[in-house]
Amino acid sequence: MKMKLQISLQMIVLLGSLIFPFVSIFAQEEDISLLRQRLLQDALIQQGFVPRVSQYMEPVFDQGHAYLRALSEDGSWPDVDYTDRDNEWEPLIALNRILVMSYDHANPDADTNPELLKGIESALSYWYKVNPECDNWYKNRIAKQMYLGVIGILVGENLREALRFLLIKDLTDKPSMTGSNRTLLATSVFYRGVLEGNPERIRMGVEGVTDQITIAEGEGVQVDYSFHQHGPYLYNGSYGSNFLRESIWMAAMVQGTAFTFSEEHLDLLRNYFWKGTRWMIRKGVLDYNVRGRQVGRPSGFDQRADILAPQLSYFIMADPMHREIYEDAKDRIVNRRPQDLSGNRHFWRSDYTVHHRNTHFTSLRMCSERTIGVETDVNSENLKGYYLPYGLTYIYRRGDEYENIFPVWDWTKLPGVTNPQELPIGKGNFTQDVAFVGGVSDGRFGVSAMEMDVGATRAKKSWFWFEDEWVALGAGISSENEHRITTGINQCRLNGPVYLGKDKEFSGDSLLINPEWIWHDSIGYLFHQTYPNELKLEVGEKTGNLHSIFGLGADTLYSVESFSLWYEHGQKPRGDHYAYTVLPGKSLIETNAYLEDQPIVIKYNTSEVQAVFHKKMQLSGMVFYKAGTVRLSDEFSVSVDRPCLLLIDHKSGYIWASDPSTKSTNLKIIRRKDGKVDNLPVQLPQGLEAGKSVLVNH
Repeated sequence: MKMKLQISLQMIVLLGSLIFPFVSIFAQEEDISLLRQRLLQDALIQQGFVPRVSQYMEPVFDQGHAYLRALSEDGSWPDVDYTDRDNEWEPLIALNRILVMSYDHANPDADTNPELLKGIESALSYWYKVNPECDNWYKNRIAKQMYLGVIGILVGENLREALRFLLIKDLTDKPSMTGSNRTLLATSVFYRGVLEGNPERIRMGVEGVTDQITIAEGEGVQVDYSFHQHGPYLYNGSYGSNFLRESIWMAAMVQGTAFTFSEEHLDLLRNYFWKGTRWMIRKGVLDYNVRGRQVGRPSGFDQRADILAPQLSYFIMADPMHREIYEDAKDRIVNRRPQDLSGNRHFWRSDYTVHHRNTHFTSLRMCSERTIGVETDVNSENLKGYYLPYGLTYIYRRGDEYENIFPVWDWTKLPGVTNPQELPIGKGNFTQDVAFVGGVSDGRFGVSAMEMDVGATRAKKSWFWFEDEWVALGAGISSENEHRITTGINQCRLNGPVYLGKDKEFSGDSLLINPEWIWHDSIGYLFHQTYPNELKLEVGEKTGNLHSIFGLGADTLYSVESFSLWYEHGQKPRGDHYAYTVLPGKSLIETNAYLEDQPIVIKYNTSEVQAVFHKKMQLSGMVFYKAGTVRLSDEFSVSVDRPCLLLIDHKSGYIWASDPSTKSTNLKIIRRKDGKVDNLPVQLPQGLEAGKSVLVNH
């Protein structure tokens, strides 16, 4: 009996080993069939390929038959230069037309025309006959495949076998590279695997995406949920957006199959949007400070937050447990409402600060020895952007304040930036060899600071973020540069009148000596008289050409009515300074009332320490460029034993600290209050969290 039972068990194991492979194969075939259906539905209904290809051109649907009629007998379009090799690569026009023809061919609601398939095959045959190539590797290895994968899904088995083979072979065989580029290549691998019916290739494509969904030390998602590409370069609004788009799209496509994303991957993607990119949006605008060199592209002039709306639709599909937060975020973008957030956040991995209130959003871009500040003249883009990372502060209310202004900008007077009136023209990556750059934040208020050394010009710059206002200080402004030194305050589109004080409307341009305040477009600019300066204000129409900042495609003249305000420091200043307060979202009357009862007290503005006290909020911000003491009153002082940033809430007694240099392991704070002395030792964050804010005393 025992022997019979043993034989029976062996038979079961043997039968199982024979049956299970068939079950597994059947399950794989079911999954691949489901993926084909989803990809086809995504192309026809969600038109999920549009966000990928629209950076090159918007597909015009229902034009397939028009493109067919324009096709030559040899399969070419006479108005397309297939030999073009530059970055504006004309052959993509041909792929765009083939894609639209394929869409019309597969669309059950479109008029059927048997000649359409013949036209698609003819156009593809010509494509592979001439085999167009671009001098920019990206167009050959990534952009082209964005079209071919969708064409393959739309035309499917109907395509001639020889052409189908060429198309599939043109898609990526395995993932490579890092960050966003790896994600895009992996998407091509995924399409190829589905078209081949190859589960291992599909898995390679999926894993090429999911292996980037991790906290990165190099390129990719950072621990503070900023995104790096091309080295430690902040890129949430470009490469980071591509990464999120492809990742969450694929998560939606494979959801419920054997290739489903893990909960850990979905958690990280959710946090990347929720704690990262969402903080970089104001109504319909995606902050220009996180778009890298895209501010020099015509496609980068518009508001662009709309590119996130389709991503949020895929979030809903892939992560339905959090449907409500995605729907709310999407609705706010589409209907040009602020995101449901208010606070201050410093991204210590990227030298970047954001400050949100219901009435406004301000972003600050800095750079240090740890980050890349800017890319210039990459693919003829961002030709004038050298000074972009040296304290640039965008101030958003509606979101259109800087729309289309970049061709007419004076790129030597950027908002918040101190620099010579000479624009270095170079090609490549640029930053400064300075360590002391960072921020401290309690989540609602904060302080940011940057030691600056660029163009033979040095300065200590800081920003203090409060409830209704923020304060900008500059000290130790010195230069050996032969050109005048200026500090920009704002340079934006003109919207309504400009007032010098409550009753004096301004027009034209003028050099202003010690004005108390200026008001424009619901923003007040207050100038602290303890630090007198010459200011220059220009109001009126400016004209500039596109090729001055973007050397590709047709040149275009732009004319924009603009508002430009800046400090004049003169030639070769020695120890100059500035101090101003910005009041976003205030009427002319409210700005005047604020000045009459001003709560801001600038306690220090030197090369060694900068400190501001807010009387009403009982909040202090302190920047120590070296060990020292800040004395706020006879009863209260703070001393530190090394450079740091402090944010002190005098009501609660809480102190937040950070080390902008990221090099210290500890900090000693001595607080003297009402005759009592507190020694407060601080263990500072290390590793990837070096530079992060820490609560000193609970």
